[in-house]
Amino acid sequence: MDEKTGRYERQILLAEIGGKGQEKLAASSVLVVGAGGLGAPVLQYLAAAGIGHIGIADGDTVSISNLNRQILYGDDDIGKLKAELAAKRIAKINGEVKITSVPKMITDENAAEIISGYDALALCTDSLSARKIANRACVLSGTPFVDGAVSRFHGTVMTIIPGETPCYECIQGGSAQPRETIPILGAMAGWVGCAEAMAVIRLLLGTRDASRGSILFFSGSEMTIEHIPVKKNPDCVYCGAP
Repeated sequence: MDEKTGRYERQILLAEIGGKGQEKLAASSVLVVGAGGLGAPVLQYLAAAGIGHIGIADGDTVSISNLNRQILYGDDDIGKLKAELAAKRIAKINGEVKITSVPKMITDENAAEIISGYDALALCTDSLSARKIANRACVLSGTPFVDGAVSRFHGTVMTIIPGETPCYECIQGGSAQPRETIPILGAMAGWVGCAEAMAVIRLLLGTRDASRGSILFFSGSEMTIEHIPVKKNPDCVYCGAP
């Protein structure tokens, strides 16, 4: 077994992946929107799995309050751009992966350009407005994505396939709420982020799971995972009936 194959030996041994699945991952591209508490584990595990091209979109800088959960960064990184730091750290995990750093917040004006060319997105931002903007751009372009969110001792993961599943707007319709400081235990972000990375990998492999068409609800206080079915909103302004 050569060195390159050896890196992925343990996952190639999985019947659900194998050599062909690994080739599919290597040929795939994922844009991770948000390089914070969820983005950190998502980025690390996507890189370790051998995703061929990973984009990192985040215009924020590291602050000391990030450090209880954003495990890509440390004290010396305070004040520096997360997207650029994350790109350097991910490159050390797997030098075979192409990494594109996009040190910008996603907006109505730049969303279509930023997501263009990627096979899938992982939404890891705590901004409701950014998630709604990304949802709209993905629905319009037909780009599938996995949305993750975490607050306090709870988190959610949902895979959204335009034209097949409910979109984010179906669930979070109405105007975006103003941002506020969200209480959170760092390990909760790690748990949900790992699940989001798993959902992205399964999406790229074409493997269906319960995160399609339902919300996976993680409870850190009860240590449980529930599947909450959701339905498309026929009146949704983005994916509803014409």
